[in-house]
Amino acid sequence: MAILSKGTDFSTGDQVTAANLDALVDSATFAAGAVDDSTTALDSSSPQKIIVKNGGIGTTQLATSSSTTTGVTFEKMQHVAANTVLVNDTNAEGDISAKAVADTQILIGDGTGFTAAALSGDATMTNAGVVDISDDVALGGNPTTTTQSAGNNTTRVATTAFVTTAVAASTSSEAIIKSDSGGVNVGTFGSPNQYFVNMSEVFDPDSIVSFSSGNISFASTGTYLIDISGNFSDSDSSTDDNFLIQLTSSTSSTTNLLDGTGSSTEFSSTTGSLDQISFSQKYIRTVSDVSTDKLAIYAKPEGASSTSWEAKDVYIVIRKLT
Repeated sequence: MAILSKGTDFSTGDQVTAANLDALVDSATFAAGAVDDSTTALDSSSPQKIIVKNGGIGTTQLATSSSTTTGVTFEKMQHVAANTVLVNDTNAEGDISAKAVADTQILIGDGTGFTAAALSGDATMTNAGVVDISDDVALGGNPTTTTQSAGNNTTRVATTAFVTTAVAASTSSEAIIKSDSGGVNVGTFGSPNQYFVNMSEVFDPDSIVSFSSGNISFASTGTYLIDISGNFSDSDSSTDDNFLIQLTSSTSSTTNLLDGTGSSTEFSSTTGSLDQISFSQKYIRTVSDVSTDKLAIYAKPEGASSTSWEAKDVYIVIRKLT
């Protein structure tokens, strides 16, 4: 099939001249068979030219570009309104359109497209991206944050874990040791220092000490407050009966650690009467070695008979301070 139709038609005997050759070529046209009228066609000019029809342009004719310079340039796209972005503002496949975004607004998907809105309420944002949280923000639910290290003293947010640790660190452990209901019998009269006996541990939830035959043993090193209180009672008729308490250390068993002599009184009793005096002593002990640093509590009667006196309602309160 001829693509070109020749120009001037010559007859036998015509001379070949430059003009005739020019006419042969210049007057040539595309043959109708040169196009398929689907992807290509002949236009209406004279001589007719081949043109590409819409059906002749498909995705295969458009090259995919991975370059920022060889694809369709921004200039070749249509202009859009000021302060807009191009999005598919629907919930289905479709065309893109220009979405207006005002000052300080951001685009938020709403399930059917996009909403342009500004932060409001407890938080706001400038057009520079600076977010501000209101001073009286109310956090609902169970918000969490980083737990600061123990002892932190700043304006950082404190979690419940931080507070629990701080409270536990500031709350001293306590043990209370008291006499049995029958009182404290200190043993054979005449011994200058006699152990407190018949004592029982009634409250020691943190197991900070143990107590046996007047000896206090500590479970851990640290500083302790020992508070000893009770009553001495005497039923004999003699006078000048003194009742003392002493606190000694396992490393210095003869030295009274309490200030003064503990507690003392002179009774002026009549036969058969019962006299009583209260005592209360406090002592702070720093324990550095639990295996050797123990304390012992003694009663020291002076002048009273072995059967006429006793220490009653004795309480030993021990608090671990550090």
